[in-house]
Amino acid sequence: MIEFIDLRLEHPQGTGPILKAANLRVAPGQVGLIIAAAGVGSSRLVATMLGESPVSNGATILFGHNTQKLRRSSLRNLRRRVGIVPQQLCLLDDRSAQLNVALPLEIDGVPRSVSVVRAAQALADLGLASEAGLPVECLPASVQQRVAVARALVRKPDVLIFDQPTDRQDVEGAMLVCKAIAAAAARGATCLVISRDAAVRNFAEAEQWSQWIMAGGSLHSATEVALDNAVIEELLVTVESAPVRNHGESRPNVSSGIPALVRFPISARTAGVQS
Repeated sequence: MIEFIDLRLEHPQGTGPILKAANLRVAPGQVGLIIAAAGVGSSRLVATMLGESPVSNGATILFGHNTQKLRRSSLRNLRRRVGIVPQQLCLLDDRSAQLNVALPLEIDGVPRSVSVVRAAQALADLGLASEAGLPVECLPASVQQRVAVARALVRKPDVLIFDQPTDRQDVEGAMLVCKAIAAAAARGATCLVISRDAAVRNFAEAEQWSQWIMAGGSLHSATEVALDNAVIEELLVTVESAPVRNHGESRPNVSSGIPALVRFPISARTAGVQS
């Protein structure tokens, strides 16, 4: 489970709160989509969920634990149950796509004979079977991003956090990523996606994912704000001016200008692996 409880998070540049009194809950087997405009601090929010960045007030909860109050050893154990796709993909350029995806399994002590097979399947699920043996540095940006998604999924973690996971994809690539996220939720994972991609928003509508809008320091339920025929980027800057609606309709999506603070794989640092 992922939960925010009255969360207040300050912008590192002192420009005001990223979030104030924000509440959110995503249960196992569910997908939540946070729609966030560029520069509002989504990467800092991801780091906060993982205990990498402090909060000013409130709490971020993973698996029933306040991540701000866990010891480093407890955080390391907790993160082994979390798959992350950061904006800065943090792939190892000198490794093949398959070995990048297998890395979390290596950290867990899974034999190479098993880890490479599971990595190959994760890549195939994202349409990358033919790219598995190629060095990451030779792959286009869109393919690298799907490699990072496969890496997050390969452990079959209990919680998955995706920060702008389709911003390098065309519609077909975005659909592969969305279907992989939906499949993870179907097996019981808790999934939180931060995205501005219209393809992701459309998929979320069809799959009835819970949606929130992150703007103006607040987290609004997407059912509360009318976004029809609106320019998403402009509207999210002043979401308070959007008309309130009574029930469901359509919704938006966007990104964060704060450098990604989440380094991958976090647990690899303690295992002597450098990214």
